Amino acid sequence: MHDLTVLRRRYVAISALAWLGTSLLIPVMVLLMTDRGLDLATIGLTFVVHGIVVTTLELPTGGLADVIGRRGVLAVSAALGAGAAVWMIFAGSAWEFIAITVIRGVARALSTGPSEAWYVDAVHAVDKNGDIRSGLAAGQTAGSWMLGIGTVAGGAIPLLPIAGALAAPVVLSALGYLVLMAAVMVYMKEDRTQAATPRFGELFRSLPSTIAAGVRLGLRNSTLARVMAGMAAVGIALDSVELLVPGRVAELTGDTATAATGYGVITMIGFAASGIGSAISTKVTRWTGGSPGRAAMTGVAVTGLGLALLAATGSIGGPAGYVTIGGGYALLFIGLGIAGPVRAEIMHNQVGPEQRATVVSVQSLAMQAGGFLSALGFPYLVAATSRPVAWGVAAAVIAASALLFRRLDAAASQPLEPAVAR
Repeated sequence: MHDLTVLRRRYVAISALAWLGTSLLIPVMVLLMTDRGLDLATIGLTFVVHGIVVTTLELPTGGLADVIGRRGVLAVSAALGAGAAVWMIFAGSAWEFIAITVIRGVARALSTGPSEAWYVDAVHAVDKNGDIRSGLAAGQTAGSWMLGIGTVAGGAIPLLPIAGALAAPVVLSALGYLVLMAAVMVYMKEDRTQAATPRFGELFRSLPSTIAAGVRLGLRNSTLARVMAGMAAVGIALDSVELLVPGRVAELTGDTATAATGYGVITMIGFAASGIGSAISTKVTRWTGGSPGRAAMTGVAVTGLGLALLAATGSIGGPAGYVTIGGGYALLFIGLGIAGPVRAEIMHNQVGPEQRATVVSVQSLAMQAGGFLSALGFPYLVAATSRPVAWGVAAAVIAASALLFRRLDAAASQPLEPAVAR
């Protein structure tokens, strides 16, 4: 058995490394494809393909982790990420970048849930009443800070006076994925002695039942159903800013290149704010009387305030307008950071080890469903009204979702069943 402190340190390290490769790619991926001759429509197609692949594979890959174990699935995800990055260094045609996008989508789907599920089960194997909230919060904080640091580094490296500077962050991204793979193989110890690894045919025959059981649990368990509905609201909130803030920044700056730089700074503010929110999540829970439900409601309310600030100041111009965008982003992501760990605690205390990774994938799918609704509806709403109106609608949705976490404290206070580390 592992000491809880050691488990926490390993989970935090893996949570940070999980975002290293991705964060280095964020600032340069579109620019690299443009430099290799792809037009904007083709680049947009790669984003659509990525979303389709992740959405399609979200539940099957979560079920895969529940059937064969978490370490192997996350290691395969890291290997695919590294392979996609290496190919990206040399890619020069549209079909290559689309194929790379498919591989990255598979890697992303595989990475949803295994480390979190492993940590919760490992803690419960040591102490069925062990604290998971602080570890989950620390992991989310580490991931947010790595996203911020990696994004800044990935954007700064191309400024260096070296040949092929635009591809340099991609090289480092591949190395980052390899470091993650090594860390997973070394640190994510699993006890697989109680269940034999299924053969290839048995594995895929068992996946549908695992997925179906996870989906049924997510829909029939009232606590989980509320968590999933809350995640759909989070998806609406996130897409409302990802879709509309770049255009708002472009209006303020009047220049696309300057807007790209400005939006990069705002994105960094969001990542940092999310890390701060996750870091104080445990303290907020104590401030609310040790109530995970009230802590989640507090985080959701702060998220709503961020969107309300964007809505209320959407017509302000000049530097003041830019400052209000940064303030809205900071509030929104601090709120998401506060709510994330306690929402995860509530969810994990409803699930056993056999379905844990699958239910995490159901949660991710719920968030993507909310984002899909935003992507479809908000462009039409903005065309008919304005950006502030769309942000007002998103603020109302996220504020209403706070009510989902009322009276969840009894369900969140103790794990429902002892879990065995896998």
